[in-house]
Amino acid sequence: MSTPIETVPLMREVNAALLHLLESLDADDWKKPTVHPRRDVKDLVAHLLDGSLKRLSIQRDGHFLDAPEIRSFEDTVAFIQRLNTEWMVAAKRFSPRLLIEWLHRTDQEVVELFARIDPHTPAPFGVAWAGEEWSPSWFDIAREYTEKWHHQQQIRDAVGRPGLMERRYLNPVLETFLRGAPHAYRSAAAPDGTCVRITITGEAGGTWFLFRQGESWELRDSAEGRAAAAVTIDADTAWRLWTKGIDRQTARARAVLEGDEGLCAPLFEMVTIMA
Repeated sequence: MSTPIETVPLMREVNAALLHLLESLDADDWKKPTVHPRRDVKDLVAHLLDGSLKRLSIQRDGHFLDAPEIRSFEDTVAFIQRLNTEWMVAAKRFSPRLLIEWLHRTDQEVVELFARIDPHTPAPFGVAWAGEEWSPSWFDIAREYTEKWHHQQQIRDAVGRPGLMERRYLNPVLETFLRGAPHAYRSAAAPDGTCVRITITGEAGGTWFLFRQGESWELRDSAEGRAAAAVTIDADTAWRLWTKGIDRQTARARAVLEGDEGLCAPLFEMVTIMA
């Protein structure tokens, strides 16, 4: 599937919803634990701010940080996680009010930057969790949208507030995540033409098909004939699984598997974050 996923207008709404949420929190809310070990609400807010600062520094201002030699996906993850940790430790000295003020400004400037970009031009970095060395800008922007959405949802979970679960917000997240499915299936051997059906239930869901084509897999939105394997999973479980918010065993227990279970397994191994 190569049809662009339009997320820039949605990002404006998601950013505004986050600011409204943060402005309503009290001092205890900022200290509440999240699904991430050793990260509280304030840490996740600082992480979101860091993402916007890095985006503006690199993509708007052309400022790249010197990086160690990167030889693998694991090296990339380790480098990113080190930077994330260093920033969150430093950000502990900042007040929630400052974080909100900076987030308001930087998120606005990031959306303005994205709105000016030709969606079909190469992005500064490929979407690594989809196995891409280079990616079109629309995919990179959609990846950024999923970051903004899923971390906000984790904050909402932590403070007991309802999430942005409407189809207009969550469906693009799921659509973007599933662009990583062909890479997740890269080691799954099957005869040419084999089909795996993926159904995500709920208002935000839909049905997608993975096809074996030669030495690789393709994601499609339609299919003919019978699928060799099928996975049915609810939308809430799906996004949490692919962002490591729940473990694979829990997700499999909530899903319905049909046909060749070996061809269902890679979907539960897929990770759509750099962690």
